[in-house]
Amino acid sequence: MRYASLPNRHVRRRHRFRTAIIATVAIIVLSLFVFAPAASAASSNFVVEDKRCIEVVDDYDIRTTARDSNVFVIVHEKDDVVAQEHICKKLEATLNKVYLGAAMKGKGAVFAYLVLEEPSEGKNGNKNFVKNTLGVRKFPSYLFVSKGMDRYSKFSDHLTQLEGGDSLEMSDVETFIEDKVGFRLGNDVFSIVFFDSVASRFVSYGDTAPWSSDRLKQRILQLLVRFSTIVSFKEPFSSIGKLYNRAFSMSLANGMDYSENQVKKLQKKLDLKKHELSDEKIHEFQQKISILKSFEEPKENTAEDDKQIFIHAALHFGLAIATILLIILPAADEETEEEEVINAEPVVAKAVGGDYKSTKKSS
Repeated sequence: MRYASLPNRHVRRRHRFRTAIIATVAIIVLSLFVFAPAASAASSNFVVEDKRCIEVVDDYDIRTTARDSNVFVIVHEKDDVVAQEHICKKLEATLNKVYLGAAMKGKGAVFAYLVLEEPSEGKNGNKNFVKNTLGVRKFPSYLFVSKGMDRYSKFSDHLTQLEGGDSLEMSDVETFIEDKVGFRLGNDVFSIVFFDSVASRFVSYGDTAPWSSDRLKQRILQLLVRFSTIVSFKEPFSSIGKLYNRAFSMSLANGMDYSENQVKKLQKKLDLKKHELSDEKIHEFQQKISILKSFEEPKENTAEDDKQIFIHAALHFGLAIATILLIILPAADEETEEEEVINAEPVVAKAVGGDYKSTKKSS
């Protein structure tokens, strides 16, 4: 008795094909993250009045402030207040809910500024303290002092410095602040440039018939934005993406003039009730208006904008096809198990030659 061996070349081919599909999916997903649209901010003029930067002068001021609270300090020279004004103004514009929420989570900070003072007649100044104790060499510089300091604490145990100077971008400073205090400064209204480009192309087709080719193109653009939103879970991209998705859906349902009508309605309500609404609600209104305006007043797309739309559409289409193929094709372990079951059937080998001889002899 022996076992029959079935050819498994097709199994190896399927396994290689499945491996290639998995590699393709990984490359597409990586590409989607690389080309993922980013949310850009436009400053809002609405300011919350109860948050201010305080001035600290010396060792005692910082230690006292850092006893119960984290402290973020902007250290700058007397004639250079640009960084201080920028950060303090954005602090004042930060939503109360965001500011207090970070403090409740054990983060947050008191924001302060320290002006470098040279020793002069009758004054010791703070230059030695700034350079020797705090270790600041370039101006402006930015310090994060963790809470829990007392008169015996070493600054080296509580201090994190982002060395400044002219080469440092303010966006890097704001990222450093967000990392340390747990919230992003400002009450910015965000937009996603890529989604604005898609909205512009979407609106250019106008009001379309339900089964027309232009309506199909609009549906594809709508799905592109929806899939792009799924790829990223980071804020503010995720929440802003939901507002774009709603604007696309409502425009298809109610016509291309939906955004214009909504902007007028929201702006009128905001103007009438601005003094009654909370700062969070005002920010919500401003954010919705900003996104709806990308449909009401669409930007003029460039060749690069259209190229980006095509790249994203191709990547998402490729990801969808590859995912379907992965679902259809069986896994390698399933194929192996099936092959083992087939090969486990015993096949009895017959001696054909012997039977022939015995038959011939008997005849």
